[in-house]
Amino acid sequence: MFCPRCGSEDEDLYNGICKSCFVKEAQLINIPSDVEITICAHCNSLLKGIKWEDSELAEEDLVKIAVIENVETPNYVDNLELLVDILTVKGSNYECMVHANGTIMGISVSEDHRVNVKIKRSMCPDCSRYASGYFESVIQIRADKRFPSSDELQTIDDIIRTKTGALSVKNRMAYISDVSVIKEGVDYYVGSYKAARKLSSAIKDVMGGVMQESPRLVGRDKSRGKDLYRIWISIRLPNFKQGDFIKYEGHIGQVKGFDGRKILLKDLESSNIWSVMWKEYNRIKVIARSSDIKITSITSKTPKFIQVLHPETYQPVDIEINDRISDLEIGTEVKVLEIEGILYILGKYKNNAN
Repeated sequence: MFCPRCGSEDEDLYNGICKSCFVKEAQLINIPSDVEITICAHCNSLLKGIKWEDSELAEEDLVKIAVIENVETPNYVDNLELLVDILTVKGSNYECMVHANGTIMGISVSEDHRVNVKIKRSMCPDCSRYASGYFESVIQIRADKRFPSSDELQTIDDIIRTKTGALSVKNRMAYISDVSVIKEGVDYYVGSYKAARKLSSAIKDVMGGVMQESPRLVGRDKSRGKDLYRIWISIRLPNFKQGDFIKYEGHIGQVKGFDGRKILLKDLESSNIWSVMWKEYNRIKVIARSSDIKITSITSKTPKFIQVLHPETYQPVDIEINDRISDLEIGTEVKVLEIEGILYILGKYKNNAN
């Protein structure tokens, strides 16, 4: 075979020329001299095609990745290694040098290519929504037959701030766009409905209460042919606190605590602990507050009755002995509560037992 480039004979030809000439003329890589990338000016996410992708990389790293992603490699190249150096930075323009090393037909080859990367600043849809005050859900903090207390509101606000910070690591729409105090309570406007659901559950786990969702039609996405909704999530705090007394299905109990699922109660007669689910809240009646507890003394005791002085009328009242109060002695100060005309002994006063 005869090479038309160098005139050598008796060599196999590649694309019409000998191996040596082919290697000399071949390139390890092809890359445009100018590359443009679009980065969100607020969150540093990167636009790829029509999709924004989250990124925690520094701007310089995004530039280097963009250069490498624009490299095209012929199929005759083996063992390719690339190194990108940033030479100069002028505003949004990065002048880079690409160092390429590889083999072509077993021969080591090195190349350098100069590339200019221009960064276009824009705003991703999530950041645009945030800047415009966009929200998908509203968490409504309410209280049954009252305004939420300052302590309750502070606790809820702490939960929301802490939980939002954690959620925003993976969900940029997990933000509070506005907080509104109205006569009924406080409203939190949340960028993401999914985040609002998690925030509401976290609040309910600590504060208890009844949670309800209410979707509202706010428009229509013509491009997808779908109605657009915003979700209002109402958390109604109970009309009682720990230590108050409630009645449920004929049973009277003191509230010992609650969580997101149930209310724990101590039966006034048996001292047994039982619970009521929040879905039964509307069947619960508050019959006394912890502030209604009074102090009195035991004046006499028989095998069947303990006698105390009524804390307001000072008249003697006989209370049937049960296992819960059988060890109380004459002269002991006790906590008592009158409910529906019946006086209950709650326990000794001096040791604050219940």
